[in-house]
Amino acid sequence: MALHARPHLETHSRGAGHSAIAGVAYRLGLRLYDRRTGVWHDYRRRKIGEEIVRALTVAPEGAPVWATDPGELWNRVEAAEKRKDAQVARDYRIPVPIGLTDQQAGDLAEEMARFICRELHTAVSLGLHRDADVDALGNVKPPDRQGFHAHIYFPTRRLEEIQGEDGASNWGLGAKLVLLSNKNTSGAFVERLNEKWAELANRYTAANNLPADYTHLSYARQDLPITPQPTLGAAVTAMERRGFFTRRGDALRGDIMLPAKVYEAAHAVVLDEQHRRAMEDVARERETVREANPEPETVGPGEIIPPATLAPVVLMPLLDGEPGSLVARFQAAAPIPETPEAHQVLARVLRLVQVIQRVLGALAELADRFRIHGEGRERRMAAKLDTDFQLDQARAMRAATRQRLTDWEDVHPLLMFLAKKAGNDEGKPAAWRTLRNAVEVQECRVQEIKGTRRHHQVHLDAFDQEAQVLKQEEVENKSRLDQALNRVQALSQVLADKLMSATNEEERVWIEAVRPAPAPAPVVPLEEVPPQPRLRPAPRLVG
Repeated sequence: MALHARPHLETHSRGAGHSAIAGVAYRLGLRLYDRRTGVWHDYRRRKIGEEIVRALTVAPEGAPVWATDPGELWNRVEAAEKRKDAQVARDYRIPVPIGLTDQQAGDLAEEMARFICRELHTAVSLGLHRDADVDALGNVKPPDRQGFHAHIYFPTRRLEEIQGEDGASNWGLGAKLVLLSNKNTSGAFVERLNEKWAELANRYTAANNLPADYTHLSYARQDLPITPQPTLGAAVTAMERRGFFTRRGDALRGDIMLPAKVYEAAHAVVLDEQHRRAMEDVARERETVREANPEPETVGPGEIIPPATLAPVVLMPLLDGEPGSLVARFQAAAPIPETPEAHQVLARVLRLVQVIQRVLGALAELADRFRIHGEGRERRMAAKLDTDFQLDQARAMRAATRQRLTDWEDVHPLLMFLAKKAGNDEGKPAAWRTLRNAVEVQECRVQEIKGTRRHHQVHLDAFDQEAQVLKQEEVENKSRLDQALNRVQALSQVLADKLMSATNEEERVWIEAVRPAPAPAPVVPLEEVPPQPRLRPAPRLVG
């Protein structure tokens, strides 16, 4: 029995508001310009190595260089489509077996991407993403249940040599891939893709001593009496993760599949071992990078920036910042170096400014996360307070109903004596049975509200833990920012002043939060200045 997610093929079209440039920028974590619409799409906050594990673009053998350049390739894809409802791309999303390392997951996804590239003779952009640390309902996943998924993004046209009217042939986007446009042929091809995915998944899991039980067949085709867990959709999932309660989410919360828990228990030992090996691989890779680059260009958590050592012979290249960025603004304000030593200092400061720019971006993103976190906690707290009010009312109604039952029993002692002699409820007075049922209903209502109250409290505790994590991230980023600013000031006070003059208002707020400006000296009013003693002139000597 194979309990796991299956691949999914989705078509992106202009009629549905899709943009191929936005799609590939999101999947590869890039900043790309859409020449057709004149819009920039920036997803660089999805950092390579963290949320995006691997990103690349592959093309058929003999294809030109632009076919592997995401910006150029996908702008040509958009230009090749003329209809306002044209299909511009297809996204083949595949789950990656849990338990593989970053390298193994990337290799599996890349093999799948190159298979599609060969089969369809078109360019393919691959983005391997790390799964979110929370599920669709906003619950935190344990580390051993956080795997990967890959987006294999490819055009709807073949990449081929097209002969022009002058007889010359150039590579371009040619005929439509009717194989996937025709319902009669698309099913068979998608079946081949899914079979290839299952083959790769089983090969990689078997090589790592993991259960190789992956199949592309649905539960129905396997004759398994299992109902797949319903999906919430992107909009509902986003609302749930931000703290909103939805009707679909409530329905799913009440019907989580038991087989998923069975699967977790069966594979717990193997997954723990694979997670430990993955962490060792990451640590080993970081150590290799540190040995190859003894003087890093970025500031890591807890690292102390070593003092600068200038190399007067080999000049370091100067970074070029994107228009409008802090690096570009600082470079425009900095004086032109006149000596090799000044050039080296400027080059090092530019790299530190790049670090400062990234840290400022991270702090701005943290501010948004703090805002979303605060709003979510306020909503949850309001829901809990409303539940507390309902609980107080339910308890009062229960107490009143109990009192009515007690009063009735006191007024009818003979009926109560006969009721106790009766062997079943049928022989007891109807009025007494009605009051007793009302008490039981109120008791159930109180217990139900208490359960809802505990549910809200669990989420509030999770919000408090998340707040601690956010505060720790803020402290670490402020520490990096302070170290980088100190290094700039140590290298050149003039360049440090130019950096401050190049910052905008928002950036200056973060810098001043880390390095507050010195308080101005107090101004003493003239009337409060004590009079200075006057010296008596020396006597003149008369000879």
